[in-house]
Amino acid sequence: MISIKNLDFKYEDELILKNINLRLKDSCYTAIIGANGSGKTTLAKHLNALLMPTKGSVTVDDIDTKKDQFSVRKKVGFVFQNPEDQLVYSIVEEDIAFGLENLGMETKEMKAKVDGIIKELNIEYLAKKNVNMLSAGQKQLTALAGILVMSPKYIVFDEPTTLLDNKNKRNIMGIINKLNKKNKIGIILVTNLLNDIKYADNIVAMGNGKIIFNDKKSKLGNKILKKAGLDA
Repeated sequence: MISIKNLDFKYEDELILKNINLRLKDSCYTAIIGANGSGKTTLAKHLNALLMPTKGSVTVDDIDTKKDQFSVRKKVGFVFQNPEDQLVYSIVEEDIAFGLENLGMETKEMKAKVDGIIKELNIEYLAKKNVNMLSAGQKQLTALAGILVMSPKYIVFDEPTTLLDNKNKRNIMGIINKLNKKNKIGIILVTNLLNDIKYADNIVAMGNGKIIFNDKKSKLGNKILKKAGLDA
């Protein structure tokens, strides 16, 4: 479980997040929604220790993000809005293996894990390609593969469809849903696009750095969407 207690986050002199309390269960599929500037991405970056609370705490399976960032990041993967932000090597299969290399995994075991993830995502045709030659959708899949190969318990997706065309949007959202329903990976999806939340079980709506709604998707109404600055 990911537990957030009394979280405040201040950037310079501005309070960005205000008294956030939230619990994300194992195998959850939670969408964090809100208009630009609502604080949703800032909150998401606290989940795998990319940011640290100014006040309060974030724990992942009882591990405090302030005390053990390495263990937290092994449990919580993060897929950035722009996948180029996390692509390191020029060849797809080498980039996917980057995290395992840093762990010092033996070459044979590493290759088996990378090949398994490539097969699971049906991207065998990309394995030998240069990442600079990939489409936006292919780069997103490569970035996701680099996270999946680390066997995370949770994955945070920060607005994963923003740079994609409709075909690739449907593909990536289907893959995310499968990771949750079949692989039982906890999904935290950050978005301001209502079409992206159709597979989510729970919704956290944010406005002005605060949580204004936290419940099942079925209870999300137009009043809350309007308050969150989103069109119904």
